[in-house]
Amino acid sequence: MSKAVTRAVIGGLLLGLAVAGPAVGQQAQTDELRKDMESLRKMLEGVQKDLQEIKGMLARQGGPRSVVGVVLDLATNPFKGEQTAALTLVEFSDYQ
Repeated sequence: MSKAVTRAVIGGLLLGLAVAGPAVGQQAQTDELRKDMESLRKMLEGVQKDLQEIKGMLARQGGPRSVVGVVLDLATNPFKGEQTAALTLVEFSDYQ
């Protein structure tokens, strides 16, 4: 009978270790995820702060200006594509 009790105790210990092992790994993963989430939260707060600053700058400048309906004379400028195209995309660049 003592061999059966010893086997049952050892079996119980091994079962307990088998169940506790993944739980310890899961706890480490949970802690890592919490750290990642906190890092992302701080980054998002920084982005939101930057966005508010940009909105404030735009408001001080009178807000974004619409350029719909602007007519540009591009006849003498270099272009690609058909001259009779329905849409013209103009890129303004500053080469310094």
